[in-house]
Amino acid sequence: MTKPELLLPAGNIDSLRAAVNNGANAVYLGLQEFNARRNASNFNINNLKSIVDYCHKHKVRVYVTMNILVKNYELESFMQTIHAIQASKADAVIIQNCCLAYLIKKHYPKFEVHLSTQATVTNKKMIPKEVDRVVLARELGIKEIKAISEDFKTEVFVHGALCVSYSGQCLFSSIVGGRSGNRGLCAQPCRQKYNNKYLLSTKDLCLLEELPALAKAGVTSLKVEGRMRSPLYVATVAKIYSKYLSQLDNWKGIKEKDIEELQIVFSREFTKGFGYEESIISSAMSSNRGLFLGKVRDGSIRLRTDLEVEDKITVWNNEDSKEIIIDKVGLKGELFELRNIQDNSFVYLTKRKRLKPFLGEQLVLKDNKVEVPNFKFDFPEKKAETKQLIVRAYNLKSAIEADKAGCDIIYYDLFKTDFKELESKLKNAKLFANTQRILTDETLNKTISKIEELKPTGILVGNKGLYEHLKDSSFELHLDYSFNIFNDLDLDVYKGLPVISPELSFDDLRNLKNKNFISLIHGQITLMTLKENIKAPELVDDDGRHFTVHQIESGSQILNSHELGLFNRVRELDMIGVKNFLIDGGKELGKFVRIYKKIISGEDFDDKKIKKGFTTGHFDKGVE
Repeated sequence: MTKPELLLPAGNIDSLRAAVNNGANAVYLGLQEFNARRNASNFNINNLKSIVDYCHKHKVRVYVTMNILVKNYELESFMQTIHAIQASKADAVIIQNCCLAYLIKKHYPKFEVHLSTQATVTNKKMIPKEVDRVVLARELGIKEIKAISEDFKTEVFVHGALCVSYSGQCLFSSIVGGRSGNRGLCAQPCRQKYNNKYLLSTKDLCLLEELPALAKAGVTSLKVEGRMRSPLYVATVAKIYSKYLSQLDNWKGIKEKDIEELQIVFSREFTKGFGYEESIISSAMSSNRGLFLGKVRDGSIRLRTDLEVEDKITVWNNEDSKEIIIDKVGLKGELFELRNIQDNSFVYLTKRKRLKPFLGEQLVLKDNKVEVPNFKFDFPEKKAETKQLIVRAYNLKSAIEADKAGCDIIYYDLFKTDFKELESKLKNAKLFANTQRILTDETLNKTISKIEELKPTGILVGNKGLYEHLKDSSFELHLDYSFNIFNDLDLDVYKGLPVISPELSFDDLRNLKNKNFISLIHGQITLMTLKENIKAPELVDDDGRHFTVHQIESGSQILNSHELGLFNRVRELDMIGVKNFLIDGGKELGKFVRIYKKIISGEDFDDKKIKKGFTTGHFDKGVE
C-alpha cells in the first residue's frame, strides 16, 4: 500500500517548526496577500527562501497558498508573487481560480499548481489540464474520492475545522458582514446562533480511523486544517497521524489515548464528515470543548480519563463557562469532587500540562529580495450587443408572469416536471435550463442525459464540469455566479455569457474591459450551498434577520435576509456598457420585470418608496 503524504498547516514560525519536526511530509503556508487565511500571522515573500531551505533541509515540501479570487488591478502583483514563489524553490502553489492555472503554466510550465478546495471540485471534468493536484471538496465520499484518484493526484482533508457550505460557494460572510471568504477574510457567520441554536456550526473532522481506506483509494496527500491553530495543535496532530501512517501495512487500530490527545488540543466534537455521516452539525455550542470528562452530579464527576496537577478543565453550564486549574490527581473511573460547581454542568479537559510541542531547531528568517518582472495584461475590450432582461423563476406561475411582463430569457430548473409545459406556454421569452451548482460524476451524467432529452434553447450552467462538457456544443450557454467570475482573465477564458460575481462593486465592474456579462440587479442572493439538509424553513439570527432555507437535490441553500434591489442605479451600469441584467426570483416577479424594463429603457421611475427594505449588496463598496 502506498503511503500518502501528510500535509500540515503553518500559520506562523512556531507552527511551521512544529509540523516539520513532528512528522509532516509537507507544509502549506500563506504570504501576507492572496491567501485564504489573511488573518493568520503568515510570512512574507522576502523570507520565503529561508523557510523553504529550512523545510527542504528536513526533507519537507512547501506549498504556498494563493487561493483567493483576484481582482483586475491585482493580476500583475499576483503574477509577480508567483514569480518570487517559484524562485524561492517552493514545491507548489495552491490556487482557487482555474483560469489562474492557465496563466501560471503559460509563464512557468514546470512549476507545480494545486487546485484549492475553494474551487469546489466534485467531479473529474472540473479539473483543468494545467493542474498537477486537486484538493477535493470535503463533501465527497470514499467511492467518489477513489474514482477521481484513479485519474488525478488528489488531496483530501483528514482533520480540523469544516465549512458547512461547499468551500468557494459561500457568500454569507461577504454579503452579510462585508468580509469575503473568497478573499481570505471570512468572519465565520456559521459559528453564530440561528433559531437560538448553532444550526450551522460543524463538528471537527477526524479521519484517523479511515487512513487505510484513504490510502487504498489512492489519495496522494492527507491534509490537516489549522493555519489559525496553535503550535501544540500542529505538533500533536502531526505526531499522531504520522504514527498511524507508518502502521498502514500492519494496521492494529487506534489507541484511545491518541484520540483523547487530539480532542484536548482542539475539538468541537469529532465527525468523519459527509463521507460517513448524514449530518456534521453540533448545535449545542460552536467553540472548542476539548475532551469530555463527565456531567456534574452531587458535586462530582466520574472521570473518563486521568487528571494531573496543573491540567486545565472548562466547566460549561448552558453557555456560561469557567476554567479551573486542577490541584490534585484524579484517576479514570473515580469520582472527582468539584467544589462550588452547579449540578448538570458539563466538564471538559482543555489543557494537559504534560502536552508540550516539540519545535526542534530554531528557524532564522533571512531577507532574500527577489527581482520580479513586470507582467502586462492587454485584455480585449468587449461590449454587449443588445440589452437583455433575464429572470430566474422558481415556479410555473411566476415564470409565466415574467414572460407576460416582457422579459427576454427565463432560467428554469432543468428537472422541474413542468419544464416542457412552461416552454409551450411562453409567448416572448426564451427558456434556458437552470442547472445545479454541485454535481458529482454521477449527477453530472444525469444532468447531461436530461439536457439531451429536453434540448432546451440555452443552459444556465452552474457547475464547471458541466461547462467542460458543453463548451463546444451548439447550446447557448450562460454561466451562473457560482463560477466566481472576478476579472478580465476569467471573462477572456470562459466561453458563454457569465453572471458576474455579486462580490464586485460598481467601480470593479467599470474597470473591466469586457462588459459582456450579466449583472445581478434584483432578487435573491444565495449565501450558501450545503450538503447538510437544514430542516428549518428559515434561520433567524440574534439581530432578527430571517434567512430563507431552500431545499435542493444535493442538500440546501440559504438565501440572504434582504433581497437585492438596485432599481434606478441600474442606469449607472447601463452608462458603463453593461447591458445584460438578471432578476433572481422573489415575489411579484411580473411587477419587477415591468419596473426594470422601464428603468432600462430610460423612462422616469421614482424608486424612493419601493427600494425601502431592499439591499444594494456590494454595489458601492465591494470586498477588500
